[in-house]
Amino acid sequence: MTQPTQAHQGLTFAAISYEIMQRVYKEGKQLNKSPEEISTDIKNAYPWEIRKGTRYEKWREVRREFFTKHNLPGLQRRRNSLVNLASEVKQLTQ
Repeated sequence: MTQPTQAHQGLTFAAISYEIMQRVYKEGKQLNKSPEEISTDIKNAYPWEIRKGTRYEKWREVRREFFTKHNLPGLQRRRNSLVNLASEVKQLTQ
């Protein structure tokens, strides 16, 4: 697969990311793969070499929504979530 370096003619990085995840998910389902295997396949399908910057941020946003929608494992809770931080502070002060 060629590595896209930019959004293609009107497609955003988020749209490209979603299309890739949808294709991998569909292929995994057709091959009767487990949710864990599909999750790993999606992780490995990241199309850009460097995992930082706008492309990676969009990939992660789409992945979080996609995994939630399809009940796929492998998401870690957000480190910077105010709810998570408040929960951790509450646990520490008890």
